[in-house]
Amino acid sequence: MDEATALLSEFDDPEGLRTAEIGLSRVHLLMDRSAWGAAEELASALLADAPLAEPYLLDCLGVVCASTVRFEQAEDYFARAEEAYLAMGHHAGRQQVLSHRAYAALRAGDLDRAEELYAEAAEIFERQGQAEDLAVCEQARAAIAAHRGDAAGAAALTASGLARFQQVGAAIAAADTMLMGARHAYERGDIDEMKRLAQGARDVYQERGVYERCAQVDLMLARTLEDNLNRTDHGVHERTSLANALSLALPAALTLEAARYDFATAHARSQWLQLADEAMQLAFRLALRSNDQGLIFELVEHRCAGASLALSRTGTADKAATVFPDAAMKTYAPDDDAPLTLGGIAAEAAASVGLRVAPPPKIVMSAEAGGRTALQEYVQAAEFRYHRRIVSEEEVPFCPPTI
Repeated sequence: MDEATALLSEFDDPEGLRTAEIGLSRVHLLMDRSAWGAAEELASALLADAPLAEPYLLDCLGVVCASTVRFEQAEDYFARAEEAYLAMGHHAGRQQVLSHRAYAALRAGDLDRAEELYAEAAEIFERQGQAEDLAVCEQARAAIAAHRGDAAGAAALTASGLARFQQVGAAIAAADTMLMGARHAYERGDIDEMKRLAQGARDVYQERGVYERCAQVDLMLARTLEDNLNRTDHGVHERTSLANALSLALPAALTLEAARYDFATAHARSQWLQLADEAMQLAFRLALRSNDQGLIFELVEHRCAGASLALSRTGTADKAATVFPDAAMKTYAPDDDAPLTLGGIAAEAAASVGLRVAPPPKIVMSAEAGGRTALQEYVQAAEFRYHRRIVSEEEVPFCPPTI
């Protein structure tokens, strides 16, 4: 985008078409990052400067408002966008507004209206051969069907959407659909299908470098192992089964917990909070079940180690990496400003409301242990497997409790 903008002065653009196109692309990029505030600010500014992009910008503003729980404003923008598209005779644009209205209804929890609008949009997209747009509708309708307990309907829609994404070569969207299908398969008790779909999704994420999604898949597999332990007597093999579950669950939990450190917006960080909490709860359950007092102790130490509140403003233009759940909404913080250090509980509270916190320090357990740090093996496994930083370079000594 920056390179294209720099070249604009070399072209004659009297109608502002290229300027409008680049501006609209920047808005889309910000939306993909879930940088809703910046996207809204830019789209609003462009409305006056790029009239050729007006309906597209209004549509974007509607999606921004729907994503930030301002549904009345979203509908106002959608209505204005539809009117502008109608004046231009742009029927494809009006159809996109229809699917975005369905998205807004889904976000608002109005499943009946969302289903109705998605079905209407899907019929249009199918008639016009717009496979990828149709697949998006089917993916959303599958989620609605699963929420309503319609396992067969969810499975059919998921399979259809997956086939369409694969047909058009949308690899990440296809993997996301496989992962959703894996969840549905697990919920209906089809473990073999869940494993097949989960592994298929993980292979794509690994190939494309979407490592936080790989951690999600591993977490799902660890939950399956825990469920199997609950249902089946493993006898003398239980310790081995527990070790296998922990080897998946704990590195994944550490990664998902650490992922929010690097997201560029509070919205993105808060999206991961519930997932990270569930992952860490699974790790604690498995550690307690293993009766490994040392592991439990180190888990508690790691969680209470404290973290740093990153107060510097994080730029989003040139340091992004693509991660789930939305593309390119992760950035890495600059290291030149000293952050404010918080205790474990305060850091957790800061992160829970979307404030940026830095990774916790390494906890050196004892000099006798050769400088070993808390959860050292699991941290190393997570950093190797998921290609991300779990703890900071700072080391703090373990302080035993005193009475």
